[in-house]
Amino acid sequence: MKLATLAKAIALFSVAAAGVASASTLSYGGSTYHLSTNATWAAAEAEAVAAGGNLVTLNSAAEENAIKAYFGTATLFWIGLNDVASEGTFVWSSGEAVTYTNWSGGEPNNLGNEDYTMMNWGSGWNDGTSCCMQGVIEVRNAVPEPGSLALAGLAVLGLGASRRPKA
Repeated sequence: MKLATLAKAIALFSVAAAGVASASTLSYGGSTYHLSTNATWAAAEAEAVAAGGNLVTLNSAAEENAIKAYFGTATLFWIGLNDVASEGTFVWSSGEAVTYTNWSGGEPNNLGNEDYTMMNWGSGWNDGTSCCMQGVIEVRNAVPEPGSLALAGLAVLGLGASRRPKA
């Protein structure tokens, strides 16, 4: 088997194993991001969980900027931050610690019992009521276990051996 063919086979396996999605997704920092259907925050979160993730947990300005650069800044999007359980105590739906926020001036203000967070509110975030926009879904990329990669390598080598010309 030619080295180029072997490299292509490994690349195809890596793409399949990583669950690389369509062109409507962003891969960044070990996660894949895509948009939910237009829905309430709770429905968008349920869609995210069904996809194997959560509404996005933003851990840095760099991550937020990458998402804005890809999906745009003209539309409001749900993110995973909420204070449903305790007013004023915001938590990520993923359960991760809140280490980064980007509230717009005067936010969060709980105007009208707002429990859910949207991005692209001016230059930052706003707490809002639960209706109706797309959410940014984040699915953490699974890292294939070393044993899986070894099995893939053996499979590729086996394919090469089965194609050897007979003497």
